[in-house]
Amino acid sequence: MIIHTEISKDGKKAFLTVDVEKEEDIVNISPEELKNALTESGVVKGINSKVLLQICNDRLYNRKYQVAEAIPPETGENAKIRIEIKKVIHEPVENDSDPDAKIDHYGVREGFITFVKEGAVLATRTPPTRGKNGFTVLGDIIDGLLGSDISLEVVQGNFTATAGEKLVAQVDGIFKRSENKLHVEQVIEINGDLGIKTGSIILPLESDIELIVHGDIQSGFTVQCNKVTVSGTVEDAKITAHYLDIKNGIVGTSDLPIQADFLTTGFIIGKRDIKSRIITIKKEISGGSTVEADFVRSHIIQECTITAKYGVWTKYLYGKNTILVGVNIVENEEFNRLTLQLEGIEILQKETKLSNHSLLKKKDSIREMAKRMPNNPSVAKEVAKLNETLEKLKKLEKLRDSHSDRLNEISKKMYIFGNPFILVEHGFTKKVRDNGQKKPVNDLIIKESSYDKSKPLITGLYTVEGDNVVVNSKYSIHEIKEVIENYKKKRLEFQE
Repeated sequence: MIIHTEISKDGKKAFLTVDVEKEEDIVNISPEELKNALTESGVVKGINSKVLLQICNDRLYNRKYQVAEAIPPETGENAKIRIEIKKVIHEPVENDSDPDAKIDHYGVREGFITFVKEGAVLATRTPPTRGKNGFTVLGDIIDGLLGSDISLEVVQGNFTATAGEKLVAQVDGIFKRSENKLHVEQVIEINGDLGIKTGSIILPLESDIELIVHGDIQSGFTVQCNKVTVSGTVEDAKITAHYLDIKNGIVGTSDLPIQADFLTTGFIIGKRDIKSRIITIKKEISGGSTVEADFVRSHIIQECTITAKYGVWTKYLYGKNTILVGVNIVENEEFNRLTLQLEGIEILQKETKLSNHSLLKKKDSIREMAKRMPNNPSVAKEVAKLNETLEKLKKLEKLRDSHSDRLNEISKKMYIFGNPFILVEHGFTKKVRDNGQKKPVNDLIIKESSYDKSKPLITGLYTVEGDNVVVNSKYSIHEIKEVIENYKKKRLEFQE
């Protein structure tokens, strides 16, 4: 009985044959003997003990059997891309069906848009790992296999850059993930209204992002973005932007403000609070709106209050308007606020004196009585009340003086003595029925006022008296052409 072993050229398989020439040569053989034979041939890995046992038990002689096989190497974990931004954009939510759910429908909708700053890490790559080593039947190592690799470039999107194992945003923008690709976009488009489905959208003004709303901005919502374009109407919503273009117009009676450096719109109707640098209104502003700006241009101004730093330009005036030009708006706001406070202080002073008139009238006698009867409780009580009243009046007087001083200080900075202007191309008009047209009934009348820099006047206060518009101004109507050129020049400077 002879044991033969054979090893494949690649070392991945081993074979064994038990040769017996004569039947009388057959003897019992153990698996250990077969294994020792394999070991003597160099086979140390992947030996199949079950096959060896079967050869022995069933006396499987004179045939070649595979008795060992290489241990294959394992494959390591695949490379992974981990998204570092927690929230990604998804579809707008539908109206909540649960009436008791506590949802702020006017707030920012969590996850609707995800803002990222320049330099933000969008994703990180974990490289693939190598699996466990394998072995040939002879014990030689077969290196473990690497998992599948994936590069960050496979998932990179607009405005992104790789930095080693990280994907980094090159600009401020809105982070999106779609079809296994990452994007940082600088334009947000809403195909419909900005409202209950989208929530409010609040983004840093300094980031160069544009919001385009192909519908209306509904009442109660807040928008803050560098550039905002609205195809429809802005209702009672709060908007803050550098550039705001509303194709239709602004309506409502809300005290929610609209602020934009550059505002262009079709109309403003209703008691809205508008603040801007340059406002261009293609049709009309009416209905009691309050506007503060450097320049205001509107086809029609009707029943409004306008404060402009440099000028107001319109074709028609309707009704009673208060238009103030040549005023530094910030100082003017503080002046008005302090004026109201001063009026309140003076009213409080007057009320305090009236309510304590009899006490103040006999203050000298009360003090004299206190000297004569220092231990009298009734006199002591009167003295305490008198001192408390006098101290209150003293504090009110001091407060009134400080407000007066501040008002005098602000008044010196409040007015602009350049060429602030109010230009009305067709004068003060009223509606007349003539083929549906609006025609002027008389020209603008300007009455020049005396003017002293030491006692600065409001340089462009409009009041409507009958059919006449009276303006306090050192500006002459004959300088209109020059003023218009200055206006256009200033506008270009602002836009640059």
